Amino acid sequence: MALDFDGDFVRQAVAILLSANQLIAYWLAGNKNNLGWLLGVLGGIPWIAFIVVWDVWGLAPLVIGLQVIYIRNLVRWWRESHSAEPALDPPVVTAAKVGAPTAS
Repeated sequence: MALDFDGDFVRQAVAILLSANQLIAYWLAGNKNNLGWLLGVLGGIPWIAFIVVWDVWGLAPLVIGLQVIYIRNLVRWWRESHSAEPALDPPVVTAAKVGAPTAS
């Protein structure tokens, strides 16, 4: 049995590899690992080449949207990690009213 490495096989293989890269990048970024951000942002470049070479323009909005989200979250998390203030406001504790129940 001979393997036929035609254009469709190569296109599918490239799409699978690029998808795997993006899934790994999301996993790492979700763990706030800087390598995830690097893989995610740089992973958009081969996707754009893939879209252009194989004329798959329907993926363009997805790739552009993902890059906007990656860059936005990278900037946001970078600012939070370099900020002197905590990312979340501390909880506010208020005194509870304690008393005997009243009949209405």
